[in-house]
Amino acid sequence: MRFAYQKGHKAQTSRLGFCCAAKKQFHSMLRPIPAVGLASALIQTIDFSINALRKDHPIFQPSSPSTTPLVENAAFLQDIIHNLYRLTDLIDNSELKELYDEKSAKSAKAAKKLSEAALQLLKHAELVKELTASFIDALIAAQEKGKFGDPRWPTAREALLNGVWKKANVTGTKKKYRALRRDIETSLLLAMRQYLDQSIETGLALFSGDEGVHTKHWEKWQNQTLDMIHSNDWKSSKKKDVEEFSKQVDALIQAEKEAYFRATLFERLWFEEMDERMNSIDSSVDLGFEWVMGDGSRQVGGLLEWFTNTRGEEIYWLTGKPGSGKTTLMKYLFRNPLLFPHLEAWSGQKPGITSGFFLWNNGTELQKSSIGLLRAIIYESLQDMIFGPLEEDGVIMQNLFSDRWNAFQSYAGGLHEFTFPELKAAFESLVGDANKKFLFMIDGLDETDDYPKELMDLVFSTSRRDNVKFLLSARSSPVFYSAFENKPRMVLEEYTRDDIQTYLIRTFGEEPKLHSLRGKMDGQEEEHIVGMLAEKSSGVFLWLKLATTFLFESLEPDSDFLVLKDRAEGLPYLLDDLLAHMLSKMAPEDVEAVGKLHALLSHQDICPAIIPFSFAFTAETSATLAADVRPLTAVEISKRVEDMQTLTQQRCKGMLTIFDTTPPDQHASTESLRISYTHRAIRDYFFAYPGLLETSLNNASEQTDWNAPQQWANAHLWVLKTLSSSMPKRTSSNTNTNSSRAPPLQVWTPLSSALESSLELHTATNKFPLTYIHAALTTGVFLALRSETGHDLPQYPSSTASSSTSTSTSTTSSASAATTPTTLTTPLDLAVLINLTAYIALKAKATDRREVRHALDYSRGMRKRMGAGGEQVWLFGEGRERLRKEFERGRQEGEALLEYYAKAVRFGVSKPEVEVPEWV
Repeated sequence: MRFAYQKGHKAQTSRLGFCCAAKKQFHSMLRPIPAVGLASALIQTIDFSINALRKDHPIFQPSSPSTTPLVENAAFLQDIIHNLYRLTDLIDNSELKELYDEKSAKSAKAAKKLSEAALQLLKHAELVKELTASFIDALIAAQEKGKFGDPRWPTAREALLNGVWKKANVTGTKKKYRALRRDIETSLLLAMRQYLDQSIETGLALFSGDEGVHTKHWEKWQNQTLDMIHSNDWKSSKKKDVEEFSKQVDALIQAEKEAYFRATLFERLWFEEMDERMNSIDSSVDLGFEWVMGDGSRQVGGLLEWFTNTRGEEIYWLTGKPGSGKTTLMKYLFRNPLLFPHLEAWSGQKPGITSGFFLWNNGTELQKSSIGLLRAIIYESLQDMIFGPLEEDGVIMQNLFSDRWNAFQSYAGGLHEFTFPELKAAFESLVGDANKKFLFMIDGLDETDDYPKELMDLVFSTSRRDNVKFLLSARSSPVFYSAFENKPRMVLEEYTRDDIQTYLIRTFGEEPKLHSLRGKMDGQEEEHIVGMLAEKSSGVFLWLKLATTFLFESLEPDSDFLVLKDRAEGLPYLLDDLLAHMLSKMAPEDVEAVGKLHALLSHQDICPAIIPFSFAFTAETSATLAADVRPLTAVEISKRVEDMQTLTQQRCKGMLTIFDTTPPDQHASTESLRISYTHRAIRDYFFAYPGLLETSLNNASEQTDWNAPQQWANAHLWVLKTLSSSMPKRTSSNTNTNSSRAPPLQVWTPLSSALESSLELHTATNKFPLTYIHAALTTGVFLALRSETGHDLPQYPSSTASSSTSTSTSTTSSASAATTPTTLTTPLDLAVLINLTAYIALKAKATDRREVRHALDYSRGMRKRMGAGGEQVWLFGEGRERLRKEFERGRQEGEALLEYYAKAVRFGVSKPEVEVPEWV
């Protein structure tokens, strides 16, 4: 069995490509019948609600509280509420509903052209939504009645019976839901029967005998159900036929639940920057690594021999000095087809899975953490197993995350963020399948902030299995030397002498400045310099790249190889000493540029995108605030990229580099360009000796008021103002949707970054940046309202008003779930939602009272919809700490002020006292 070496989504594409035109026509024709989509959403809502109301439907608690904490009352109720909202949105966004709305907008006559069954389903949809809105209100009321420390409710029913509903309300609601389900199934059967009859009349083929493992679940169901309707001559007028059809519907609902759970878990495992480090690695110096595939590597103890052997040596340590090329070699080896014959000698007849991760200390928290690593290798392994060559049943997801699956079936839970203990358990379960072989390549164990003890313990315990191998890379620090003391290893600089010599010869041969010098000498001096640099590098490619860049930059027209030789001889042997030597020879303005770049990178603490970074380097506050809202032109983007390339290559002497993180199967784009230190060792050096750059940076700050926090604030506002709809957010490769809608405009990320920066400035200067915040909020709302594809700012579309009848015997302080306005309209809406009290205090007085009232209603409706802790969905992650703090502050002062200004007449009403800060 061959090892799986393609990315999961690539394998899926190649294996599922159809070569027969008839098959393409069939699958194109078998798009979901609009009635199926709406009916599925309705019945999912009904079944989920009925289960939540049953007394024999317990709230699942995890089997291992040490891995996953027990679920508290408010949390499981919130999951139920969120899922009911999700299903209601699924109803509103169904194709049949949109088709009806579109026809209704054109004319009532056109809307009547929909079939009788379709119109029946649309009527049922309104009844289900109305009943569900009342159920949501009751759940919210039950949640509000709960107190910290209350005994855990065993069911949602008991929570409702705790002073919110009576048993008659529960029974009555279940009865209404069951009656609606029967009506919906009858209407769906009628719709499918009509579709079947029409298709037979027109002569269209309906059934396919060629269903593969990756055929969509709804496609399989629709094909099988139409076949059964045809074979059994089911009719919606016959009760027995409807009952048999209901069993088919149960299968669809179960398949929908499983598909949603798996897709959501894949999305939770995946993260956007997962492969950025690997994609960014420059392969230009690998020179094929011929020696890796040579005879020496096939001998006992060699790398190729380790891939094949079954001696129980399941860990191989690739080590070496900083900058010696460990990561470059790991990229060369990762999923390299040349290795698979050797791996197959180890795996035998068992299928093999390869997965890996490249840790990055200068990346995001997930890029340098054990949690990010486990998410990545589990995700990639499952992609290969399910969507790749093995084509396994997706039920493996439910098995690996059984507690999550049980929680999802119980109360729509189990979709929370991952923890290390549960990822560890899932990983151990994954590799516990002895019928498969697993190879994991992990680069940069030293790139984590501390020694990753939990991860290392997992590696050592897992490597005791004879079906698992780990190829690991890390520096030769004492802690890793101790950990891998008895493991086979390769010290990279001991093998790369020939590669370094080849690299130097190629680099000297390609340098234009040396062409004119060669006529002045006989070539021996050049060979001597190449040999000297190779020896001084001691196997460190990073030293070599910096040294050659520095030497060639300093060449003048009247130079010769003797001058170059003298300068090469003056280069220090150690990397830190070389960096000090380079800085001492640089012009003051170049040192200042390096200092500014270092300050910006230090403040951001991640590897930023090149366009925002260019704004941060150059932007002035006044120009930022005055700038128009418009996308950058292609010429402007190109100019910024060129300027940053010139800056890093010439003025920074190669100490900083622009990385291209574009995946290998995609076209390069500006959005994939990142800027950072050429190597972590350079960053570590700057932090170890801060005085080298501080003097020049302080001089620049005194002259221009330049400081990193203000520069980044300017950059975030520039990014927001130049936002383009042509830059969709990347999503997980396994995401499959039937929607043809364009992706929404991604406004929230740059807007939240701008707001976070403004709060940082407020803390630093004690002056509230009102002008800046208002510009950011105004720009964000303007972009959202202008976007034709929608946007990702916090809001939900207002639903149609529901009937005043309710099965609830109590009321809540908030408005009805179906009538609350949750549509974003003005900057004040967002300010009130986020709870920017200082902005509210300064702006509310001059705002129209109707806008003030809308902001209050919008905020309350959104917070109700999000529920307890729901704001984490859009305030989650690094770089939003201050926004979360503002959100969690008391709202009494701000809301009291808004209530005051929302009144039409304020005679005799005292104005609330709210501290108004000094602002700029």
